Amino acid sequence: MIALRFGVADLARTRFVISPLDHLMAGSARQGVHQGTGSRSERWWRDARRHVPDRARRFLDVVNASAIGVPDFMVADLDAVRRQLDDELDALLAVPQQAVEEGVAMFGSGAGLPTALARLRDDGARGLREVGDGAWALFRSCLAPDWPDIRRALEADIAVRASTAARSGIGAMLDSLHPNAVWRDEGVLECTLGELEGSFDLAGRGLELRPNYFVQQSIGLLAGPDRQSLLLHPLGAPAAEPAPRPQAADGLAAALGPARARVLRAVAGGCSTTELARRLGVTPPSASAHAAALRAAGLIGTRREGKQVRHTVTEVGHDLLRDNPPPRVPA
Repeated sequence: MIALRFGVADLARTRFVISPLDHLMAGSARQGVHQGTGSRSERWWRDARRHVPDRARRFLDVVNASAIGVPDFMVADLDAVRRQLDDELDALLAVPQQAVEEGVAMFGSGAGLPTALARLRDDGARGLREVGDGAWALFRSCLAPDWPDIRRALEADIAVRASTAARSGIGAMLDSLHPNAVWRDEGVLECTLGELEGSFDLAGRGLELRPNYFVQQSIGLLAGPDRQSLLLHPLGAPAAEPAPRPQAADGLAAALGPARARVLRAVAGGCSTTELARRLGVTPPSASAHAAALRAAGLIGTRREGKQVRHTVTEVGHDLLRDNPPPRVPA
C-alpha cells in the first residue's frame, strides 16, 4: 500500500485532468502485457487494430515493451486541464536525454532491458520524434472517431465526482474513486498497488485525478518529487460504448465543405501553420488561408508564440467535432 499524504495546499491543488495520450496508451496496451485495462479496451482494440498505420508501430512497441508500464516521461506533466494531444506530444519531444536514460533505466539494463526501450534511449531526440509521430498517427486513424463519445463519458464522470466533493467534501470524493483508494481522516489516501509499499508526501503540489475510459480493473499511480503526482482511475459507473458510426456519412463535411472539415479536424490537437500545412499536404499560405476562414467563423482561435502562431479549436469548434466524428474507412 502506498500512502499519499495531503496537506492543505495539496487539497487546494487537486484537480481532474482528461488526457488523450493516457487513453491512447491504455487503449493500445495489450492484456497479455498489462493488467488493469479490461474488456472495454479489448473490444475497442479489436476494431481499431484493423486501422493501425505503419507509423504507429514504434509507439505501440514502447507502450507494450514491459508489464511494469511505460517510462514516466511518456506521461505528460502539463498545467492545462483540457489537454490537446499536440500539447502532450510537444512535452514528450522536450524531454531531455538524461531524463530518457533515467526513465528507461528503471526497466533494466543490458540484455534485460526491453529492445524497444533500449532503442528509444539510444536514438535520442529522433526516437522521441518517431514515437510522437506514431502516437499522432494512431490517434488520427483509430481513436479520433471515438474520442468525442469517450470525452463525454469522462466529463460526465467528473461532474458526478465534483458533485460528491461539493456535497460531502473532497475526502469523500477521493474515497469514492476506487475500492483500492481509501481516504483516511488524517489526510492520507491509501492506494493498494500490488506489492508496493511506502509513503509519499505530495509536498503542496496536489494530485491530478485522471479518469480513464479504458482502465476498468485497477488504479495507477505516478508520484515523483519533480512533478505533480497523478492517479489513474476507472469511471465510477458503466459508460456506454461509443455509438456505431455510419461508414459514409460525414456531417462536418456537409456543413463546412470537405476541405474546411479536414482543416478543422487537423487543428483539433492544436498546431502551428507549418504543422497544419504538413498534416494537410498543402503549402503554408494555403493552410493559413483555410485557418483564417475558420477563425472568422469562430471555430478556431490563433495566438502568437514567438515567431510562430498556434491554432486551437474553440468551444464551438469542439462541439462541431464532438457531434460529427470522421467516418471510419472500412478495412
